[in-house]
Amino acid sequence: MNIKDFLESMRNLAASVSIVSAQSQQKKNFAMTVSSVTSLSVDPPSLLVCVNKEASIHNILKIGSQFAVNILTKDHIEIANVCSSKDKEDQRFHFDNWELDNPPYIQDAQANIFCEVDKVFDYHTHSIVVGSVKSVLNKKSFNTLMYANGGYL
Repeated sequence: MNIKDFLESMRNLAASVSIVSAQSQQKKNFAMTVSSVTSLSVDPPSLLVCVNKEASIHNILKIGSQFAVNILTKDHIEIANVCSSKDKEDQRFHFDNWELDNPPYIQDAQANIFCEVDKVFDYHTHSIVVGSVKSVLNKKSFNTLMYANGGYL
């Protein structure tokens, strides 16, 4: 299997862009940009998030902890870029649209899905986090930020 060919084929898979956010027991906030969120079940409401083990948020997402999936709008490109850059990790919560509850969430997101970690599965470089959905906030109009072919759509 050629990894380069696999990565090139994955560039054709369009996905919505989200920021997963959480707060540690020490009240420190964490956030990372992801395109690897998918629904798992409606009964019970649940979703999957794939998290690289090198991400600073990884060890915060333990069974029983709270997190938010903030589905971004096309107006959120700047925050998506900041939350995907390791070099800008200290700037992730410098945006006015954050509500810094536990978990922190982006107030003007397309949708916010508030979850509790139900299970975590290790898979090589990543962990698959199963979130049990506790509540949601939705916007009425559709303006979701998408990502494919190495850029935003």
